[in-house]
Amino acid sequence: MQSTYDPQLIYDVFDRYGFAVLRIDQFDRGNYAKIRAELKYEQLTTDHLLEITTKLKSLEKNENVDVTIVNIDMIHKTMRLNIATKEEESTAALPATP
Repeated sequence: MQSTYDPQLIYDVFDRYGFAVLRIDQFDRGNYAKIRAELKYEQLTTDHLLEITTKLKSLEKNENVDVTIVNIDMIHKTMRLNIATKEEESTAALPATP
């Protein structure tokens, strides 16, 4: 993910990793967004927490973003996350040495 300007892209990315996004805020900054996603668990076990963490870690790696878990609310079965796009490192070609 290169930017957060397109909310539909955020919905699609999180959907691919099994998270239903309920709300996106501050996406218009381009490099940051606040996400509220639905949790599909009645109770959160350590196995569920590991599953969530594994999915979020995969999302971070594959989509080139940093994910911060802000809050898990089991009363409303949601979690709040912040995502930030990573700066693309320029890989300028080095001149060939004879």
